[in-house]
Amino acid sequence: MVRIVITDLEDIIEQTIAEIAAHVNKSRKALVITGAGISCNGGIPDFRSAHGLYNLSKQQHPNGVMKGSELFDARIFRDADRTRNFYKFMAELKSLVRSAKPTPTHNFIRQLQTEGRLLRLYTQNIDDLEAALDLPVVQLHGTLGHVKCMLCAASFQFTREFQNKFREGEAPSCPSCVATGEQRMLLGKRPLAVGVLRPDIVLYNEDHPDGDSIGLQQSNDIKRNPDLLIVLGTSLRIPALKKFIKLAARTVRAHRHGITVLVNKTAPTKEWDTVFDYQVVGDADVWVRLTESKLRDKAAISAAWALIQQKKRRLDKDIHRS
Repeated sequence: MVRIVITDLEDIIEQTIAEIAAHVNKSRKALVITGAGISCNGGIPDFRSAHGLYNLSKQQHPNGVMKGSELFDARIFRDADRTRNFYKFMAELKSLVRSAKPTPTHNFIRQLQTEGRLLRLYTQNIDDLEAALDLPVVQLHGTLGHVKCMLCAASFQFTREFQNKFREGEAPSCPSCVATGEQRMLLGKRPLAVGVLRPDIVLYNEDHPDGDSIGLQQSNDIKRNPDLLIVLGTSLRIPALKKFIKLAARTVRAHRHGITVLVNKTAPTKEWDTVFDYQVVGDADVWVRLTESKLRDKAAISAAWALIQQKKRRLDKDIHRS
């Protein structure tokens, strides 16, 4: 495993950046997994940092939520006060999302797609910034682009009208349920219950409504033998995602030229030392800028690839001798 810190001197990190870029250049089936860290420069705070969403929620609702993470727990709907805080906070978060812009990292992933190198993008993010770039994505935790009915599961665009209702701490009535009730009344039938809307995101302690199809997608992607795994802007704490990353990493590293890369502002625990070939500690956008610069330098890419092949031949000889 090679670890570099993006703020180190350029001559220290240059060769590692070149090697990763050379692998990106060779890749034809890259798996990319993203977390909140890639959206920070676009105007959306992450979750766990000092200025992240968890601490922001505690500052705004000191009496309503004991921990910031409780605001994203499905059990919050058991308490009326916390439910109101949840709705208010979702309205505030939606305002941030409306003003946010895709980052250089989002554009880098879009370029991978354009060049035919991207097998799949999985994101933990709910900001829906991929939509602005028409970037196909599997949303592991849902999206703030839509709201859904808690009764009939009908889905709607997260409009400003719904946002304003959430800002008051109230849940909008489901238009589909309302329309069904009106139709029943016209037919002389008794009205049914009307559901309320909530942001279409997946909270802790609830199942993903598309969990089965996502699991099938992940299995199919593994079977396609990806040749590159890039994990960007995540602290690697969600158990289900950790399991998938480790499985994907084993598959990628079994590929002749496959490598695994983690880019995050904080270094991971030792648990990941045997999972990632390269760990880049720093801002994802900075890594993207350095990598794109290398990708434009064809001579540097060729030299880096030649060095990679030389190292591989040397390693193969050592293994054969032993």
